[in-house]
Amino acid sequence: MTELIYLTDSYKKTHTTTVVSCERKGQQWELVLASTIFYPEGGGQPSDKGIVTTSSGKAHVKHVRLAGDIVVHECAIEGSIVAGEEARCDIDWDIRYQNMRIHTAGHIVHEAVKRVAPQLVALKGEHGTHPYIEYIGSVPIDKTYAIEKESNVIVDADVAVRTEFVSLEQLMARASWVPAHLPKNKPLRILTIGDNDPIPDGGTQVKTTKETGNITITAIENADDHVRICYRVESARAVLPQISEPEAIPAPELTRMLMEVESSAKEIIASSTKSADALRLELLGNKSNFAQITKNIKYVPVAYRQEIGKVINFVKEHIEEALSERAPLQDNATGAAEKFMDVTMPGIRPPEGHLHIVTQAIMEITRIFEKIGFTRVRHPEVDWDWYPFESLNMPPTHPARDEWETFFLEYPGKPTGTNPRKQKIVLTPHTSNGQVREMEKGRLPIRMINIAKCYRRQIDVSHTPMFHQFEGLYIDRNVSIGHLKGVFDYFVKQFFGANRTTRLRPFHFQFTEPSFEVDINCGICLGSGKLPDGTSCKLCKAGWLELGGAGMVHPVVLRNGGVDPDVYSGFAFGWGIERTSMMKSGTKLDDIRLLYSNDIRFLEQF
Repeated sequence: MTELIYLTDSYKKTHTTTVVSCERKGQQWELVLASTIFYPEGGGQPSDKGIVTTSSGKAHVKHVRLAGDIVVHECAIEGSIVAGEEARCDIDWDIRYQNMRIHTAGHIVHEAVKRVAPQLVALKGEHGTHPYIEYIGSVPIDKTYAIEKESNVIVDADVAVRTEFVSLEQLMARASWVPAHLPKNKPLRILTIGDNDPIPDGGTQVKTTKETGNITITAIENADDHVRICYRVESARAVLPQISEPEAIPAPELTRMLMEVESSAKEIIASSTKSADALRLELLGNKSNFAQITKNIKYVPVAYRQEIGKVINFVKEHIEEALSERAPLQDNATGAAEKFMDVTMPGIRPPEGHLHIVTQAIMEITRIFEKIGFTRVRHPEVDWDWYPFESLNMPPTHPARDEWETFFLEYPGKPTGTNPRKQKIVLTPHTSNGQVREMEKGRLPIRMINIAKCYRRQIDVSHTPMFHQFEGLYIDRNVSIGHLKGVFDYFVKQFFGANRTTRLRPFHFQFTEPSFEVDINCGICLGSGKLPDGTSCKLCKAGWLELGGAGMVHPVVLRNGGVDPDVYSGFAFGWGIERTSMMKSGTKLDDIRLLYSNDIRFLEQF
């Protein structure tokens, strides 16, 4: 069994141990040591590289892996290495430190994701060349900035990253997430970032979040029911100072260094011909001697750090005063005085928008139905009159057409030809125009979701002249009302939550038989019809809201689409996106017109 030194000290760069075995396997050698500081690949983190040196040879370690409870170092050998020899291990610190930063950054991103999208379930992580965290669930891509912002809040807080060994019972009791398969070939350990919940971890980590550097979320990749949050860390960041002990700099020594910086800065300001902006960047910028020296305050004994902090502030103020007292330069060409601007001050970040609540709902609804095999399709929003009406068993003089208050379009000239299906053009009043169009493709069975804009001459607290609707259509052999109810129950559970209920009311639609209207208890009053103050609910007035229409596809509609109703059956449903969003628990939206009022104060709530 190999002793794993890296588990207790991620910063140990050299180590002396004993060779257990060294055997040639094909084109490479496999070296086993009694103990090792080399991290073996695992948990999404790449392995370390480096050199192992003995009195008789040198091993160039290219890859490290765990084989049971033995760590195998795959390497190329110069000379010879034999069992029993003393060996010195030197890891490639640049590779190790970069892997540590990326690994810790992954845990930070996970904590940020928990804040932005707590519904996600962690699955796995990759902390190599293209790092990511993978979850079960989905996240809108407009959450990229929110996750990145939360990640860097944790980074800037510079909180401690702590690890400790635990028993299986302690791990199960304390960790907020436990992988399905725990490693059996190394000790169990948990990692805690600041005050966040501990999680299992077996890799190498930095000591504080600040060491990771700024984190950038490079992509949010949704696929099936999984999502990957891809990230990266700063590529150019100084490695830790080469100081053997954390309190190796005496306070008087650091004070002396700061005084020298102040004296030197004042001499430069007095004699330099550079602009004040250029001097400020040179003397106080991130790469200045002042900035590099102030970073060493963490290596001063804790009892003296407050005093050193005061000295740092005094030195910076004195340099700023010298810059402000400096006479402005004259531009040789124009004679205009130099304009002073502090380029180190943070800029004003332009306001950033996000996806509209309707777009968020469309993405969520699409994802829910994708999980049960429905495919998102698109059909015209400006269509021939035949598809939204005649094909759906509503001839030109049928009174059912009056319910939709349709917008007809005028166009120059008259329709050419005698095709009865291409005589009038309308703005589609519902997405049901896609039903027959989908059947005309001739590919059965059909499981489709058509999401599009619809147009009707109505406007009040629950209607707008333009709205979005999603149309569901399922056609196959032996489809029944039981399948219809099963799909409704699934959707309500996924979208609205456990506290919401639905009911089916017999109804009449010309294109379904039997037909139903689907109601859901109101999200404002939760079905009571009354608000907490005793007044009637403005939205529902009676506790229930109409969610949409549904039913079994009428045989006439199937025939119009070229489908034999004696062989196939199906169901269809159509619901408004805006109204569906209003009914979602927690939305507290009592007027649908607010969605299109362009009031940024309202839209920023979602």
